[in-house]
Amino acid sequence: MDVDSRGIPQAELVALSQHPEVIKAMRQQASAIARDARQLAPVDSGQLKGKGIGIELIEDDATGLMHYGVGWTRAGWYGWLVEAGTEDTTPRPHLVPAAIKHGAGGAG
Repeated sequence: MDVDSRGIPQAELVALSQHPEVIKAMRQQASAIARDARQLAPVDSGQLKGKGIGIELIEDDATGLMHYGVGWTRAGWYGWLVEAGTEDTTPRPHLVPAAIKHGAGGAG
């Protein structure tokens, strides 16, 4: 039986991650992160304040765990350049600070 680092069986984690109430709670957190990231995004074209940041429900192919991803859409493809900066521009973080504010952690 596969277990995570806390000793919780993998099958239980998968079932929990697929429960409608858990999915609803995850979506609420993802929506809050996206909302704050849009508010923090600088205004050049305005795309990052609108459709440039989105959320998506994702099922991990390897584990079956469900989670929401928050990130830049095709319309906001350049968001990572704004976030991290380039040789010619200073970083203007918006997505990472929003995620940190809401306690989001990465996989692993």
